[in-house]
Amino acid sequence: MRWITTWPHRRRSAVLLLLAFWAGGLVSARIDGLALMDVPYGRMLADGVPLPVEGTQTDIIIPDGADIGPNAGHMLRFATEGAYPPFNFVDATGALRGIEIDIIHAVCADLLVRCEIRAVAWDALLPGLVRGDHEAVAASIRLPQGDTVSGPIRYTQTYLSHAIAFAARKDSDVLAADTPAPPVGVVADTRPAAWLAAHRPDVEMRPYPSARALYAGLITGEVTLIVDDAVRLDRWLNDASGTCCRMTGGPHFDDMALGRGVGFVVAAENEALAASLDAALSRLRAAGRIDEITDRYLPFPLAPGEDS
Repeated sequence: MRWITTWPHRRRSAVLLLLAFWAGGLVSARIDGLALMDVPYGRMLADGVPLPVEGTQTDIIIPDGADIGPNAGHMLRFATEGAYPPFNFVDATGALRGIEIDIIHAVCADLLVRCEIRAVAWDALLPGLVRGDHEAVAASIRLPQGDTVSGPIRYTQTYLSHAIAFAARKDSDVLAADTPAPPVGVVADTRPAAWLAAHRPDVEMRPYPSARALYAGLITGEVTLIVDDAVRLDRWLNDASGTCCRMTGGPHFDDMALGRGVGFVVAAENEALAASLDAALSRLRAAGRIDEITDRYLPFPLAPGEDS
């Protein structure tokens, strides 16, 4: 745990962060358009749609029987947005929940360290990291292709991959063996569109300007098959507006078309912490723990390394 005692809290200008934000392509950090879907995540939010509460903290994580020795006085401080279900959100009781929250808990237990998780406004996550307000961010931030360092920030390995899936109307036989391939609806200029072009070049694409328009086209029968981000699609199919339709296979993965996935972000100089987080993620993945966590929220896995 060398990073616990060797990393000072260094303050840097937020201007540098904004430059890194632009250079690293973080403007499109999260799954394409997912936050634009104003529907609750049905299975998890039966107790009411959560309202983000900035500053909400989870309980400190101390594994039972852990001998944390010289690290006992250190608190590893994570920040998340708390407004991006099912990855991170604040439930009706004010508690942080979600796939990324559970992954943080598992990582802290693996490293045998005390951890604090705070909900912070999206625009303040990375500036706060640079100022030293927290040491790591877990907020569905996309990992760039290539370098692990961009300006004042450093990325860990992937803990969740991006995936796409198809959906059709429940009364459609579009996937029957003798049915010719129909035009496939897709949101224009998105990663699902890139996946379709790479893996189904013979299929005609019918582009839509937004996810709402895409789903409306499936509801009305304008198209009989669509492809979209798997999590967003699952979220819609569990909403009342999506009862017409069903997922028809998947998920499908491809790092080149869909991106490397999401991971933790730490300060660029905190290489030791990044290495510790990477090691913990590798152990959790090998033990099947990340799949166990995603199973609590989704009907399909999102762990890295899945076949496309």
